[in-house]
Amino acid sequence: MSIDWKAESRRFDEVAGLYDQYRPGYPDEVIEQIVTDSALPAGGRILEIGCGTGIATRLLAQRGYRILGIEQGANLAALAREKLRGYPRVSITVNTFEKWPPLERAFDLVFSAQAFHWIDKRIGYAKTAYVLKDSGSLALLWNMYPNPQGEIFEALNAVYREFAQEINNPVTISYQTLAKERELEIKRSGLFRPTKVSFYPWSQRYSVQEYLGLLNTYSDHLRLPEIRRKRLFKAVANVIEQHGGSIEKPYVAVSYVAYKIY
Repeated sequence: MSIDWKAESRRFDEVAGLYDQYRPGYPDEVIEQIVTDSALPAGGRILEIGCGTGIATRLLAQRGYRILGIEQGANLAALAREKLRGYPRVSITVNTFEKWPPLERAFDLVFSAQAFHWIDKRIGYAKTAYVLKDSGSLALLWNMYPNPQGEIFEALNAVYREFAQEINNPVTISYQTLAKERELEIKRSGLFRPTKVSFYPWSQRYSVQEYLGLLNTYSDHLRLPEIRRKRLFKAVANVIEQHGGSIEKPYVAVSYVAYKIY
């Protein structure tokens, strides 16, 4: 099934508050790893692609970097500005990266968390290289999803088979395979030196309300007709209640850092 990327973006923007409240953050260690691997200078200038509500932006802003965030969702950008108003070195512009007027060799780092896969690849890597200084680097970050084991996840898989078979639950591609594909994609651009890839397993515990809030930020769940989504969520809630009232969801934060070829 082909995906309407513009429609997906609108869905995220429509649930900006839920996105800010329930989407997971990132381990501080992975941000430190990116800073180290990119040799980002103190006070360096960062371009962030798809800053969303500023979940990852804040982790860099509190380290004193100058950041220009690009976010195409007006509601997401408004929340980011509100959250980051205590950081005067951060500015947010509403635009797509593809349409944003580039600044040649202006940035020490181009950074994107949970967003670069939405970018048109015919434009993304070339434009990134164009705006980077000769000493600059690209850093990409995703929370990926291992295939969790245990009774609660087996029960949830059964729920998805009954109410939303088209949603990939359980995970149909390993995070290791996906991580390798994304590494090869950077290499195939021909614009960056070999990529440093780092993995940080972690987890987050959710109450029933929090977990349903999280599901309400996933594009594949938002695409479901409302009546089917309600039935799915009721069944998911029942499973979690029957297993103690909370669920611990595993993540693996995967970072990629690659220096520009010049």
